[in-house]
Amino acid sequence: MSKASDAARALIARTRLATLATLSDDGGPLATLVAVADDGEGRPLFLLSGLAEHTRNLRQRPRASVLLVDAAHGPGGQMDRLRVTLTGSLSWLDGADAALAKTRFVEHHPDAQQYASLPDFTPGRLEVEAVRVVGGFARAVTLPLDEYRAAPGPPRR
Repeated sequence: MSKASDAARALIARTRLATLATLSDDGGPLATLVAVADDGEGRPLFLLSGLAEHTRNLRQRPRASVLLVDAAHGPGGQMDRLRVTLTGSLSWLDGADAALAKTRFVEHHPDAQQYASLPDFTPGRLEVEAVRVVGGFARAVTLPLDEYRAAPGPPRR
């Protein structure tokens, strides 16, 4: 395993907010701030409202990209942060998968308990197809997907 794979998996495990990029009806991009949790295998989980434009976009076109940014930065300043972009397609979850996703999401975001059971909120998971890691200035790599998937995630709290 590479340090980049380990760092990427650790970042998704601790991140609470991310930028979700979707495609609008006209084919243009839409980037929005969303709450995110790790499914334990490095795939982002979301609990999305049917009222949100990004949800409507994902229902029509499930391809998406998620940008996760570390809160801490290095000596190079604001842009010297670990950043991970995960690209793939969103899967809407139901049944036991949905129940598990909601449990994991609420564990990561306790305040989500107030809306997690509302019928308007549906859990979705990004099925990761590509991983781009930027470790700061001049430190960028596209990870082999099998390496990212095999990297051990941090232990559950």
